[in-house]
Formats: sequence, C-alpha cells, structure tokens
Amino acid sequence: MICTEAADSEPSRASHRAGVSYLNELAEIRRLLDRSACRHWWEVASLELFGQQPLLVDGAVGRSAPHVPHSVVLALEFSRRPLGELRLQLSPHLFMGPAHESALTELAAQCAGTVQRLASQRWVVQAQWGAPCLIGSSPAMLALDRHIEESCVDARPVALLGTSCNEALQTAAAIHHGGAGAGRTFVKVDCATTLEPPWRWVDRARGGTLFLCNADHGTHADQEHLWLQLEQAMGLSTQLGSHWACRLVVALKAPHLPDPSSSPIPHGAWSQCDWKVITLPPLAQHPEDIPVLVRAVLDYHGHSAEHRMTDALRHWCTNYAWPGNAAQLEWTVARMALLTANTPIGASDISLLSPRLLGDAGPAYTLAEPQAPRYENRETAPPQANLPTVAQPVEHWVRCVLEHDTPAFAQLHAGLARALQYLCKQFHEPISTEQLADQAHVSVSHLRFLFRDSLGLPFKLFLQHVRIAHAQRLLLASPQRRITDVALSVGFSDFSHFQKCFRQIVGQTPGDLRRARALARG
Repeated sequence: MICTEAADSEPSRASHRAGVSYLNELAEIRRLLDRSACRHWWEVASLELFGQQPLLVDGAVGRSAPHVPHSVVLALEFSRRPLGELRLQLSPHLFMGPAHESALTELAAQCAGTVQRLASQRWVVQAQWGAPCLIGSSPAMLALDRHIEESCVDARPVALLGTSCNEALQTAAAIHHGGAGAGRTFVKVDCATTLEPPWRWVDRARGGTLFLCNADHGTHADQEHLWLQLEQAMGLSTQLGSHWACRLVVALKAPHLPDPSSSPIPHGAWSQCDWKVITLPPLAQHPEDIPVLVRAVLDYHGHSAEHRMTDALRHWCTNYAWPGNAAQLEWTVARMALLTANTPIGASDISLLSPRLLGDAGPAYTLAEPQAPRYENRETAPPQANLPTVAQPVEHWVRCVLEHDTPAFAQLHAGLARALQYLCKQFHEPISTEQLADQAHVSVSHLRFLFRDSLGLPFKLFLQHVRIAHAQRLLLASPQRRITDVALSVGFSDFSHFQKCFRQIVGQTPGDLRRARALARG
C-alpha cells in the first residue's frame, strides 16, 4: 500500500528529480504551443502562471515592425480553478472571427490541461512513484487531459481501462491532485498483493482518494468477495460522516468494456453505480511522445538524459511496436542505462541489451560506433547477449531465502543480495519497499527494478511466494497445527487473503494440501 503521508526516504534525490521535472514541464508547454495549428496567427505568446515567470514562445509569423499592439488575453482554468493567463500578440494582418476565437479558446484549455497534468507529474516524481509517463502533447494526451478535468469536477467513481501500471496510478494521482481532495490523503492498494482488509483501505483514505490497481485480479469468487467487503466498508464510512468519504478510482486491465452500457464492476451494488470510464491510450496510439518519455525515464533514474540520450536510442524506441505500456518502456530504458557505463546509449548497446527493439524498428538505422559498450562492473554486465535475464526460476531464490543460502546471492547485484539476506531473517515481519531499500543501500526505484529484472517478480509478489512456501513446509511438518496459526506465523494478518494467495501460488487450499498428503501416506 502507498500513502502520501509516508516520509520521503531520499530527500536529496527527490529534490533533484523535482527540479528535472520542472525543466521538462517548461519544455512540454513550449512544445504544445510550437505544434499548435494556431501558431501562424500570433507573433509571440506569453504563458503566465500565477507565481511563476512568463514563458515566451515566438509564433510562426515572426515579429514585425513596430505597430499598434493587437493582443488577446485568454484565461487558463482547470476544473473551474484559475491557473493563469495566455497572452497572444496577434499578427496585424489577422482578422479575428468566431472560428479564430473558438480555436484560441481550445488552445487555452489545452495549455491549462497540460499545466495541471504536468503539475501532478511533479507530485508523482516527489512521491517516487515511477518515472513520469503522462507527458507529451499528442492528441491522445490532450484527450486524456479532458477526461481528467471532467473527473476532477465529477464525484462519480472512476474506472481506468487498459492497464494497472504506472499510467493508471499517475492518472489517478492527476484526478486526486486536480479535484476537491487535493492536499489530502492518496492511498494506493494493489489488490493482488495487499495484506490488509478493505475497511482499512477506506479508513486510511478518508477525505482523500482510494486507488485500487489489479482490481480484476484473481478468480470471479475472489473479486466478488473483495467488492462485497469494499461495499460494506464504503457504506459504513459514508454513514459515519462526510469527512470519512473517499474518492474511488479503480484500474482494470481490460482494454474496453464488452458492452459500452455495462458496468466495469459487475459485482453487488457496484454494478448499479454510475461510473466515469476512461480508456488509457497505449504507447502505440501516441508514438510522438516516446522521445520525451525516454528522456524522463533517464532523468528519473539518475542518468542524465542530456548525456545518455542518442539518435539511435530515440529512433529505435520511437519506431518499436511496443506491445505494452510505459512501464515496459521504462523497464527497458532503465535496464540499458543501468547495465552500460556512464556513456551515451548507442546502437551497439541496444543491439546487445535489447535486441528485440531492432527487430521491429522498421527501416535500417546505422550509427558509427568504433567501441563496444563498456559496463560498470562484472556484477551488472550480462554474460552473453542472448541469455535470459532471469538465470534461475523464482522457486530457486525462494528456497535460497528460506534455507539462508547466502552464497547463492553472490551472482546477483550487490544491492539485491543485501535485500535477500535481510529477507532471510525478516520475511515473516511487516516489510515495506522503502525499509528494504534502506537495508539494501539502493533507491526504492532501483530496488524495484532489480527484483523484476533479476528475479522476474516485483518485491511484494516475491515476498508472498516466500511466505507461502514457508507455510507449505509448516503445514506438512505439523499436521495438527491450526492453519490460522500458520498464516500468522509467516506474516499474513488476514486469513482470507492468506487463503487466496495460497490457492493462487500452490494451486490448492491449505486444507486440500494436507488432505492430499494424508491420502498419499494411506
């Protein structure tokens, strides 16, 4: 679970990231004005946000000789809240008509939406919730801005379709940041891995926003049980007073609803709710934003985009047919930046570390690179280009943790090895990603990357596998021991969640496991 009340474990890094994010904001707003179809109507545009220096952008017609100023001032508003003004010094040859006024009003709305979206991205960066991925000025991003603004002034629950990854989290954060709950608690819950019951989620999110990702995870019965519990918790919170109510945003992996008139949550009273449904655009729908996303990933993970970005990296990432979303792009780019030395990421690096980009990138692209890529150390360099990243199955590393086989960790990244050594003794205790990152002496984002890249699972899911594997051993070693005692001893505080995780990982319930062993023994 993620809550904005948590303290920042890396203030200096967060401050640096926030500064980089602000520089990218100015570049994004400038890019939007430069790409505008109205650009040939003005000589200079001045975007003036309250409390900030004006941003000046020259128009396509250039500045003419001195003449009587012919300007227009457009208010920048988002969800009925003023943000500043857009001042345009128009061409003396332009005769304003209704069509011009309508187009300029739409441009001001696009600027306001972009400003608000990028402000929420700065908030996301400071909270260390992954590289900003809601950036760019493509039509897909501008359309998403309109959906976000509508959600900010609408009290209905929101369903985000298409992904449960960072795009969904950051869209939910943008809705929270621009709505009535801004400044209050924002709580993220991963329904696939959480150990807490729904009433605690609602209690933590009171007055703010509750964001659920992977809400469609598990069997139909699991989902029905979850939504029944949440219905009871939300109903109870509403009865206790309006200050307990929270905004609900849900992320679903389905790219669309089977029937546009159907409910995204077909369980209990939720099926009768009036939902605001937003379909998040995949990368394939806005490839023009990919170069900006790549730069944001490099900056967020501490690699200077100004130094590491190359024409080859920009070309291959833009032309690759990404089957997933921005999280896949972030993983790929961050991995290449981590495994290469502090040098520009060129074509030979891409060929060695991410050859799949070259297979689908379209026209051939060459770049003279006399030297092969260099690696920071032997720990991080891959042994061969075509070997899979995960050399051992996850069961191997689970066994190593349970049996304290620390010598096996020597082949892993030093930070990941320290994290697993800590888990050997503490896996049954409550452990946050931030706490484990401190023990591993790496950043939170770096630790998340190491778990996914080297072990093939995110940290929380790997921890579940360790706990369930230990529970299996205890259940079979002590047939008379109560299952609830076993669940508590391995780190589960919610028995129903233990049952669900056990069935998903093992393929049967704890009771079925014991009965099968008893039958096998005769």
